[in-house]
Amino acid sequence: MNFFSFDSFRVSAVAVAVSGCLFCGVVFPGVALAEDAPSEEEHIDVITISASRASADDLSVADADPVESDVAQWLKTVPGANVNKNGPVTGIAQYRGMFADRVAVSLGGRPVVGAGPNGMDAPLTYAVPMSVEAMTVYRGIAPVTAGIDTMGGAVDVHLKRARTSEELSVEGSLSSWYSGINDGTTYAGDINVSANDFGVHAFISDQTANNAEDALERDIITTAYDKQQSGLDVAYAFDNSRIGLRYGKTDTGFSGTPALPMDINYVDGEQWSLDGQHQFDVALLEWQIGASDNTHGMDNFSQRENLDPAAYRYTYAAAKSADYKVQLTAGDWVYGLQGYLSEHDVDISNPNNAMFSVINFNQVEDDRHSAYVQWSQRAEGRSDTLGARVKYNRADAGEVAHSMAMMNPAIAGLVSDFNQADRSVSDTTFDVTYHGKTTLSDSLVWNYGLGVKQRAASYQQRYLWLPMQSTGGLADGKTYVGDINLDPETAYQIDTGFDYVNGGFKVSPRVFYSQVKDYIEANPSEDPRAIMVAGMMGDPAPLQFTNIDASLWGFDANWRYDMPSDFFMSGVVSYVRGERDDSDINLYRIAPLNTRFVWGYQGVQFSTQFAAQVYADQDRVSSINNETETAGYMVWDWMADYMFDNGLTVCAGVENLFDKQYVEHLGGVNRAAGSEIAVGERLPASGRNVYVGFEFRF
Repeated sequence: MNFFSFDSFRVSAVAVAVSGCLFCGVVFPGVALAEDAPSEEEHIDVITISASRASADDLSVADADPVESDVAQWLKTVPGANVNKNGPVTGIAQYRGMFADRVAVSLGGRPVVGAGPNGMDAPLTYAVPMSVEAMTVYRGIAPVTAGIDTMGGAVDVHLKRARTSEELSVEGSLSSWYSGINDGTTYAGDINVSANDFGVHAFISDQTANNAEDALERDIITTAYDKQQSGLDVAYAFDNSRIGLRYGKTDTGFSGTPALPMDINYVDGEQWSLDGQHQFDVALLEWQIGASDNTHGMDNFSQRENLDPAAYRYTYAAAKSADYKVQLTAGDWVYGLQGYLSEHDVDISNPNNAMFSVINFNQVEDDRHSAYVQWSQRAEGRSDTLGARVKYNRADAGEVAHSMAMMNPAIAGLVSDFNQADRSVSDTTFDVTYHGKTTLSDSLVWNYGLGVKQRAASYQQRYLWLPMQSTGGLADGKTYVGDINLDPETAYQIDTGFDYVNGGFKVSPRVFYSQVKDYIEANPSEDPRAIMVAGMMGDPAPLQFTNIDASLWGFDANWRYDMPSDFFMSGVVSYVRGERDDSDINLYRIAPLNTRFVWGYQGVQFSTQFAAQVYADQDRVSSINNETETAGYMVWDWMADYMFDNGLTVCAGVENLFDKQYVEHLGGVNRAAGSEIAVGERLPASGRNVYVGFEFRF
């Protein structure tokens, strides 16, 4: 397979990003990569999550928890967003009830293709706080410029890039923090050297922790992690142009995923990209090509109890990808080409039995190419944006095998059927979006949007031929088989709301509805061979990916009130319902009604805040996925930081201030044996966590 191709330059969703103290939250303004690029923020709502103080007095800025090991957790501060947490470094983005491949995640404008078939190295795993400038979440219906498959929304992580200058300049930072609940430590540093219009930026980060404890002081096994990342970015600026070259390295060691049947043994990832910007008199040309090579090992015996040597399993997974994007912005028009090619291999073995082997995915190709156009206009009191993207999706897979096929007719039949099937498929899909804003008064702006979005099936949904839990991180404990000939999903979406400002008070509510035809969901398998094989593995009722119809609807809002003397209050509220249209069964893993309330103070050098997270109970669960109900809870956090004149900032805080025992609905259930937390029990959240940190900027 030829992996030479072009990749994407990031969508300029915000003209100015915000960077800051990685752990403590001091705001520093930073210019985005395309200083002269037209911004979409006048036409399309975006929310930027920044590693900065949470008190920026703008509803388009959310805040990041400074001590999280996984930047996916930052999504909890965005209205409508959340995270499916299968482990401490395995967060899967959720937005308005959709998650995984339905939410487009890009790093530095590039799509992320992980190696793991079960989402252990989910896209946001490849970003750590040290490497992140800011994270943009498109609110509501994502525009066609936001990514290839954006049915469930779009998240773009803006990575720190090399800064250029004419004179010699050296700047950087050193930072560290300690977390008491799991003896977690982070050490990180970055440096930027520039002169003669050249710039070089390098960073390194080391994150380690032991198992966390819940509020009952029980050890939550397989929640330890060990993760290192580093990178180098080089840039040269000339004649209204910029050329950049980037290399990133991810090295994850033993890290737990208690909601999944295996834990991370290692993730070894490398990413390369070359990009450019060229500003002409009447147009801006942006381009990027990139490639990645990610390998991943996982097992069910190194970090969790397994008393049956015959049931030991080790899985090796690999993914190679290449991607491209070329975008031309000329006046009110944006034109672009974008796509990627990827190849996946997954093999399963038993270290105690050299004869056991399963070729789970073999040379699976998942290629997606697209072209798009977007038009925007702004008149007095009104703006309109209309876009369209057409996509060509191609998938194929090699033959599979199982060492037990000779002695098990059911397995032999599944192998034979898959290998004799026509596994090469292609779909042509499209997206069409419209966004509008109308100013009704000095205080009130009406926002509205419409969209038709399509998405072709993932490679797991097509080519999972043996009942397995390799489902992209569903974490429901069920085994699945795929369907090569799944139809593309088609979502008809509407979103509307308003922005209201009155003095120091701001509020921005939205309501939304999405009708999805051919939604890819699970139904009980009717194949007696699949049922027999799944029963041998302890699941008497395997599921099969199939097309159904579904609906998702709800509302979300954020608000803020700035009081005198630098005090403020702010909050976020989110609610979503998801149901199958063929029955009254709820969709799986939907976040319950939740709100976040912050009361804080921000001075020039000192800031502090109390934050309350309140989640309602969730009794609308999926019976097909054996999903269990969860109770509601309220948890308080506190943090403070102080910036000294010499560039040193120190911070401290307490998560779960009152040591509340609770479970997060999106946290899944425990699959790891050998602890006080029973297999099948809802995974508890961590107890009270006291943390301290510092950053020194030079």
